[in-house]
Amino acid sequence: MLLAINVENRKISVALFEDSNAEPVSCFKISADISRTDDEYTVTVKQLLDYSGIDAGDIDGAIMASVVPQLNDVIKSVVINLTGKAPVVVGPGVKTGFAIKIDDPAELGADIVANAAAVAATLKEERSDRPAVILDMGAATTLFAINKNREVIGGAILAGVGMSLDMLHEKTALLPSIEMSGVSRAIGRNTKESLISGVILGQAAMIDGLIDRFESELGCERGEATVFATGEGADLILSDLNHSFRYDSSLTLKGLAMIYKNTVK
Repeated sequence: MLLAINVENRKISVALFEDSNAEPVSCFKISADISRTDDEYTVTVKQLLDYSGIDAGDIDGAIMASVVPQLNDVIKSVVINLTGKAPVVVGPGVKTGFAIKIDDPAELGADIVANAAAVAATLKEERSDRPAVILDMGAATTLFAINKNREVIGGAILAGVGMSLDMLHEKTALLPSIEMSGVSRAIGRNTKESLISGVILGQAAMIDGLIDRFESELGCERGEATVFATGEGADLILSDLNHSFRYDSSLTLKGLAMIYKNTVK
């Protein structure tokens, strides 16, 4: 059984795979907190594994991606504590299954690498020569482009929904902190509605506009690129997009399983 871990800024996602080409048999999330020790995380993960009916002794391999360097050694220790094995860490030297054609491939975030691995594998399996755009909506919203040769050629990064709301509240004197909800109209009739409209519909408009520009720079027609979407902020944004998309909440974790398969043979 394979243990896949994705360390994000606000949460840590964990999945167990019986087969690296299959859906995860179990998934769970815990808060990302740099003040917690490896012992604390080990207890939490062990409890969640037990709750899911999974014996840590059945785990024969692990892989992790992280965008929080302060947690890297902590999570490595957690994996070793639970399984006795060091995890594969996504970074230079791992076999991703695709080419990275940006100025410095080492700059590409591990989560983006994992997303691209899942998408490249899907396109290969479907024998598709269409370009793709990968949309990930977390603390930050990222869009990255894969060309017809299944090469990552670059992307765009913008503030996510939660970050945008936090910044508007923290950097202005009068805008309040609000609970996020769906948007019913573009023209807000009060401060809360105006904030929600600006953040949600503004984000959707930016994503639609960036996808249009990506397709132009990829040399394809509007709507030709396949848009893959993931991330916890997706439920607030996707229904307001003009582009069609394929949503997969486990896309990053599936990509980690693909990378593990390529790296450990």
